Amino acid sequence: MSQGRLIVACDFGTTSLRALVTEIGADGDLEIVGCATEPTEGFQDGDFVNLAAGSRCVARTMRALEGDSDIYVTGFTYNVSGSHLRSVRATAQVPIGPGPRPIRPEDVEEARGRTRSMALPFDHRILSIAPVEFAVDRVKGIVDPVGRVGSQLEMQAHLMTGSRSVLQNLENAIETAGYRPLGEEVDVLAASTALLTPEERAEGVMLIDIGGHATNWAVFRNNAVLSSGTVPLGGHQLTSDLAHGLRVSAERAEEVKRERGIVLRSLVDHVPVEVLFEEDRPEETPGLVAAVLEPRCEEIFSFVKRDFGDHGELARLGGGVVLTGGGSRCRGARQLCEEIFDLPVVRRHLPAGLKGADRLPDGQWATVLGLSLCVARDAVDAAAVEEAAGGTGLLARLRSFFNPRGREAAAEG
Repeated sequence: MSQGRLIVACDFGTTSLRALVTEIGADGDLEIVGCATEPTEGFQDGDFVNLAAGSRCVARTMRALEGDSDIYVTGFTYNVSGSHLRSVRATAQVPIGPGPRPIRPEDVEEARGRTRSMALPFDHRILSIAPVEFAVDRVKGIVDPVGRVGSQLEMQAHLMTGSRSVLQNLENAIETAGYRPLGEEVDVLAASTALLTPEERAEGVMLIDIGGHATNWAVFRNNAVLSSGTVPLGGHQLTSDLAHGLRVSAERAEEVKRERGIVLRSLVDHVPVEVLFEEDRPEETPGLVAAVLEPRCEEIFSFVKRDFGDHGELARLGGGVVLTGGGSRCRGARQLCEEIFDLPVVRRHLPAGLKGADRLPDGQWATVLGLSLCVARDAVDAAAVEEAAGGTGLLARLRSFFNPRGREAAAEG
């Protein structure tokens, strides 16, 4: 196994931490080398609210990953989530001159850089800049302006920002656990890298990721992010509703949801909902489970639709909706989503043809896999540039992140 083409990534989830070691193949594809998952501790709304418990959880997850992959880990990339994230539109203008000329890639980069100068809350930092649309000499709707002749370039971009204090707290938790933070990505953007096809991104698609305590969504068109957001409801609320309605423990409710969860009453025999109020311990029938879960699941999808707001743009999404996350695994979730959005919906958990996917236990691995794919894509691009320049810096940097198990090997790395 190559020691220089390994990637470690960790998904900070609201219920579980999931970590992966993957290897970049010669063709740029990824193969899973090892994985680990641990229950989340001290983590709430995308932040380690208990630093001591959170850092112990991170350390425990990485030790489990080292044991499964036989790799000594010194650092990893990770995701950013939570209600502190903000989505904003920014516009930047760049004069092309002194006279009209073909627009160059460096002009586009200058426009991208100027979007960073927009006024932000003092406690926020830009995490992602995605060009949405270009205009050249006021001609709008241009997807790629490079090569077009003009005197002025204008770029509209979708920016995602995060709280500086939360971002610093994530880094502190990683460093307290004894590891190096190697960069972050917004979780819904990471998941989209793993789950969405280029065709879907071009035609227009909405990704809905129903997590444990929150549902993240993003809309893409022309290979650009149009909008994104978070709804503070997720699978945990479904479990809580089921526990309350059936008068059972949270553990039992989670078991029922995972094994026999139904969120669409039309799929099962009708049951009077009065039973939920009249009996001390209602029977766990499919009809009652659906009667409890359907209103909450409908609320989640309705909130996402209202959060996006642009129903005209929604109707133009040729790729429909891609649904993922643990909360989407209940029977009927796809059909209910189709009813609310009036769009075709597909459920997706992992990309087809992933090497080593059989190593993954049951669970939601799209975000952490997307993190790995983002790093792999950047690494392959950087390697091509360095190879053209006669350098080997990329592989040297990757080797400094991961070494074979053992103190002697770690010291040599």
